[in-house]
Amino acid sequence: MGKTLSASATRMQADAEFVFKKYGAYGAAYFALIGTGKNTYYTHYHKDTAKLEKGDLVQFDYAPDYKNYTSDVTRVFPADGKFTPWQREYYNIYLRLYQALMTSIQVHAAPGDIMKAAVVKMDAVMASYKFTDPKIKEAAMKFVEGYRNNRSNSLGHTVGMEVHDVRMPGPTLEPGVLFTIEPEMRIEQDHLGLRLEDMILITESGYKNLSAFVPIEIPDIEKLMAQGRGLSEAHSRLKGAVK
Repeated sequence: MGKTLSASATRMQADAEFVFKKYGAYGAAYFALIGTGKNTYYTHYHKDTAKLEKGDLVQFDYAPDYKNYTSDVTRVFPADGKFTPWQREYYNIYLRLYQALMTSIQVHAAPGDIMKAAVVKMDAVMASYKFTDPKIKEAAMKFVEGYRNNRSNSLGHTVGMEVHDVRMPGPTLEPGVLFTIEPEMRIEQDHLGLRLEDMILITESGYKNLSAFVPIEIPDIEKLMAQGRGLSEAHSRLKGAVK
């Protein structure tokens, strides 16, 4: 993640693979899923040929295979390094709702109960958020209702020696379970999608976000991109993440 304007998604894939191997990974855990602009609408876009344009958001879903274990992480960032005011409104409401889900995760809890707790937090976020674009508000409301009406008992897919590993071993989240959350929020009228993804390890006391070292807040994303070489030079955080 660095300044990327004028690059292509294919170039970004190559740069990522360099970083993977630079820090000891065997290579990629799965084929690159890099969507820019209106291609972000597709949940797992993988053609990877589009040129990045000023004003685009980039959805970057690509992660390494390290010591025979896979990882699966998605981040979103602006092609030219700075979020526009509209992108800030769109991204921030999604991020706050996403964090409402993540912070509701508890050990020994059923995913269905976690989603119910998350919706309470999401309702509070929605009530206090200052929307200026009705399309963003509509998309956010649809996102929340999706969780309010969800009757499944799953927050995402497990990760292990395969990026989509074996199913959850039981109805509740017990220590040692490793999975991702990756909900999507779409603006149908503009053909845009927004999706983050983190790897969650259930521990005896709660959970650990194994991908937390990859920035997710707007100020941190913009600061990292301004450094030019981004995560490739973030030695301490990368080394700490893979040990």
